[in-house]
Amino acid sequence: MAPAPAWRGFTYGGAAVRDAAGRVTTRIPGYSLAYPPRWSGRLWPDTLAGYGQLDLRSPAGSVLDVMLIPLRPRGPALTDVITHDRASLPYATQDSVALPLGTAVRLSSSATPGTAGGSIQILYLRRQTVVYRLFSSRPVGALDGASLVQVAATLRVLPGSGPFRTTIPAPPAPPQPPMELCCHCPAWGAGWGTALTSLDGVPVYWNAGDGDNGCVGTYGILYQCVELAQRYFAVRWGYPAMWSGVGAAADMRANHPDGIQFIPNGGSPGPQEGDALVFYGGGFGHVAVVKAVDSYNGRIDIVEENWSPTGEAALSLYADNTIGIRNSVYGSYTVAGWLHSPKNMLAAPATRA
Repeated sequence: MAPAPAWRGFTYGGAAVRDAAGRVTTRIPGYSLAYPPRWSGRLWPDTLAGYGQLDLRSPAGSVLDVMLIPLRPRGPALTDVITHDRASLPYATQDSVALPLGTAVRLSSSATPGTAGGSIQILYLRRQTVVYRLFSSRPVGALDGASLVQVAATLRVLPGSGPFRTTIPAPPAPPQPPMELCCHCPAWGAGWGTALTSLDGVPVYWNAGDGDNGCVGTYGILYQCVELAQRYFAVRWGYPAMWSGVGAAADMRANHPDGIQFIPNGGSPGPQEGDALVFYGGGFGHVAVVKAVDSYNGRIDIVEENWSPTGEAALSLYADNTIGIRNSVYGSYTVAGWLHSPKNMLAAPATRA
């Protein structure tokens, strides 16, 4: 189980979770682990849904990510996290695996829709008030020199809540799309450009699974997640068609037009119809628009481009206003927060008692 000497090391320094008054409510421990030398990685900023979110990718297309989930009042329990993940892996089996830090629960799936025959595994290791969650997705035939259990066996807990220390350089942001219109975009696959659904009269289009066709329309690359968010905010409330500084979906957290408020996951007011959810995960993050919020039943419905083949999806919403993790063959995605326009005058949904 021990890693080869050539494996690389990674260290996360931990964090302190504070309430609205600035009081420390939970201390998130640091951790270290090792991974194969040819893998690349990215450490995402902390969110209430996941701390120390490390995304690792192999040359063969495998994905492995790690995050720490604090167990807090009104937040998800470990059973909630497992139940939520299992719902996205309907063919999963559950067992346990022994690790140096303790016994972990393991979900395994080898025939999950959308994985093209690949396999997905998730490990959950609870230590006091923190769950260490490790996720892997591996294409058929991928020979990466490491399994999820092998990487998990290198995991060590570190004290303190100091700054991040990592040997992984952050990848450069993708270039900003050129500011020109695409007047004669070709079809890039069956159904490309088909309207799947709509929200408030704004269509949601299918891009036939083409991640980046270089076809730039009025609101961005067609039909990417960023294109929908920018188009929705422009059509509904008159914001600019292109947001400065947005080369990828995750950039929308910090780069959005004046007046739009970013509310971190778990913050107040909670998400409401018309807000844009900004995700961390994968190489570039994701963004979707809220269609409906059912706080009493713990559900939030979204519309999106470049993910769901129906243009719609549902996420778990917990009593403390945190939105749950979302899984895909490309890795785990956490909601960084939501973008709210003051022009969106809908009443914020009530929260559960």
